[in-house]
Amino acid sequence: MKKIAVKIVIVLGLLLLFAPVAQAQYRVELTPSLTMSELYDDNIYLDPDHEKSDYITTVTPALNLDLVGHHTTLGLRYAPTFVWYADEDDNNTIRHAGTLTFGQELGQYLRFDLSDTYTKSEEPLEETIGIEGVRHTRNTYQRNTGSASFRYVFGPENSVTAGYRHSLLQNDDPTIDDGIEQNPFASATLWLNVNNGLELSYGYTDATFSRDDNLPPEDDYTGQSAGVRYIYRFNPHHRCSVGYTLTTRDFDGTTEDYKVHDWSAGYEQDISADFSLALGVGYFKQDNKTSSDESGVSYNGSVTKRFQRGSVTIGGAGGWDEAYLEAETRGFSRYQSVTGSVEYQLLEPLTGYAGGSLRHDQDDTDREWNTYAANCGVRWSFLRWFTAG
Repeated sequence: MKKIAVKIVIVLGLLLLFAPVAQAQYRVELTPSLTMSELYDDNIYLDPDHEKSDYITTVTPALNLDLVGHHTTLGLRYAPTFVWYADEDDNNTIRHAGTLTFGQELGQYLRFDLSDTYTKSEEPLEETIGIEGVRHTRNTYQRNTGSASFRYVFGPENSVTAGYRHSLLQNDDPTIDDGIEQNPFASATLWLNVNNGLELSYGYTDATFSRDDNLPPEDDYTGQSAGVRYIYRFNPHHRCSVGYTLTTRDFDGTTEDYKVHDWSAGYEQDISADFSLALGVGYFKQDNKTSSDESGVSYNGSVTKRFQRGSVTIGGAGGWDEAYLEAETRGFSRYQSVTGSVEYQLLEPLTGYAGGSLRHDQDDTDREWNTYAANCGVRWSFLRWFTAG
């Protein structure tokens, strides 16, 4: 699939300072924007045997609202996208994207955080981070993920967090599963002294699936994940760690239950004010209930170099992954990936950027696939409150 796109983005920022209300001062920033795009796609249905090309025009007005107070933060963003297809005009639609973030300090040591992300789209390749599933129609789908948590601080670096996450996927395509995932979770960070720290985590998952074509959906499942990580800090810019995580999956139907044991070690260092390094290596073992066990090496690494007019980041990762709340249920899989990005200020008002990634996956049936992504562009700030890019 080849895509050629031209985008024009205009952003207008407006900063308002409100007078003190009840002895509390709030800063409100309102940022409207408008994005116009013309895209040529040579295979809009991602069908290798019956390719269909089309020109797609989009117009996206958006509004960002940020409120910051002494004890409160609020962020709202809503962006509808009006979509017109030159030939396949039955696909004309309005996409919706919205986010909410809210934080409230309930006392000196207690904080409440709330977030929600909503997407409604017909695009076959989702742009949600971590979603790899591919659709072969332009039927609309909706995805919503919300999270709420309380965080209690009981020392300079010690804290306990408990919360709940809810994820929803609904598809107009009756051949794709709808699903709901519910995830209560908790974590704790404990520093025994300046050098020695512990991180503890626990999560429970309850996933249910359904579909509208009278065929059986994927099996419902429950699962747990518990982890511990020991951190040794040489100084504020240099640390290493070792950890272990146990993940379990218990399915209601014929899908095989499994456990994953994951051991890891990491190293992080800010070598200088403009150069940082992070490395990790580990070993995982999938303990299957009946079939042969699987095992492998996991790794991750990134290098960031910052200079006067920009920055460069190169990274890679590999190991195991799983996905059930997607257009295509991947289940347990192995992956390897590389990423890179660069940003450079060409002129005082003009900045160029580029990035790309490659990921290879293989599931437990030996099915393999590759995912490529790339982007580049320039941002031009031509007035105090205007940016085009």
